Amino acid sequence: MPKIFSRGVIDVYPFSAGNGRVQYLTLLRTPGLTMGNTWQAVHGRINRRESAVWAAAREVGAQTGLPVASLWNIDYVNTFYAPNEDAFFLVPSIGALITHDADVALTPDHVNWEWTSVEIAMRRFQWIGQQMALQTLHEQIASPLAAGKAPNPHLQIEPSLYGRALRSGR
Repeated sequence: MPKIFSRGVIDVYPFSAGNGRVQYLTLLRTPGLTMGNTWQAVHGRINRRESAVWAAAREVGAQTGLPVASLWNIDYVNTFYAPNEDAFFLVPSIGALITHDADVALTPDHVNWEWTSVEIAMRRFQWIGQQMALQTLHEQIASPLAAGKAPNPHLQIEPSLYGRALRSGR
């Protein structure tokens, strides 16, 4: 019987929003690595004794070098089956608002990056779970922010849950 994991993996969708415009960061995975040559958002592991929110803030900084202005709980859990591990994964989806204009600093896991529209990002993401998370982020959080409207305040994650991760860089 397959195992079910509800901890261990995090999906983070960096976005910028303002002046009626929303953009999403897409990262091109290095060829030769697992899932090589595919466009993705930020995906990473949740370390032992680390919350999903803490891991989200840490992974954005580690994989892109970008500062996070705020984190948002996307009302969507990505689920998938990994046949090589005979396991189902339940993966939290987090939106990361980025307001800084700094260049992305890639790790060896990625060879390119681009800020794109939601339409382009949706075409680039190959898995339906990532597309659903991105669409939910766009409709419930990013578009209202870009339009100067307040999204559901219950979706914004309390900074005290991740602020130290941003300051410590780990």
